[in-house]
Amino acid sequence: MAIGTSIGSVARAMDVRFGLRAWLRGEPRPPAGGFDLDGEKLLDWGWICANLPRGSNMALDIGCGESPIVATMLALGYKVVGVDLANRLAHQIAGYKHIQGDFNQLTFDTNFDVIVACSSIEHFGLSGRYGSEEDPSADLKASQKIGRLMSPNSLLFLTVPVGRDVTHKPWHRVYGDKRLPQLLEGYEIVRERFFDKEPWGPWREVTRDFALAHPVDLRSYALGQWTLRKTIVNSIYSTNYAR
Repeated sequence: MAIGTSIGSVARAMDVRFGLRAWLRGEPRPPAGGFDLDGEKLLDWGWICANLPRGSNMALDIGCGESPIVATMLALGYKVVGVDLANRLAHQIAGYKHIQGDFNQLTFDTNFDVIVACSSIEHFGLSGRYGSEEDPSADLKASQKIGRLMSPNSLLFLTVPVGRDVTHKPWHRVYGDKRLPQLLEGYEIVRERFFDKEPWGPWREVTRDFALAHPVDLRSYALGQWTLRKTIVNSIYSTNYAR
């Protein structure tokens, strides 16, 4: 048992140092030492699941992966559509509609009461992972498309990396003072919160300014979480302005 444990520890250490598992899967190797992001998904999943509105809702989970959000929605009585480039979750649970494909290339014939984009939109249009095609504005296109699928009372739960603006191809984008306003254009912020991580330590809640000042580092970033509504343009103002 001790020998097996030791071998396992050595294998994990080698994988962190050299990215052997990623290399064997034909994926890009992570940075030496690995990403300093442990616990990010737990924060995202816990926050979204705790804040999902009760009621019979139509829901869309974009980039659902294998997260517990779809299962939570089903437990709340939602009718759920999950979109992902893979279909692993569809082999694990039933009761929802799974669409395998690129969100930006899909057509939907209904609006949704709840939409989730949890740690997904920052990967859109970055080729080299997940079979994505290169498109520098795929994330902004997705944000605007989400808005078109929302009614005035719909909620969007969005989580993305934040800090100094940068794109780490093929891994992810980090949203800062320049690109974050573009991503959130057309939305009203209902609630937002931010976290930063002590180097190789725990995440702690921080201010917006502190999070957006996170330095450029491939291995780490700060985390932004939003509950959003579609911005409603006042019809009287629009009419008067048009005149």
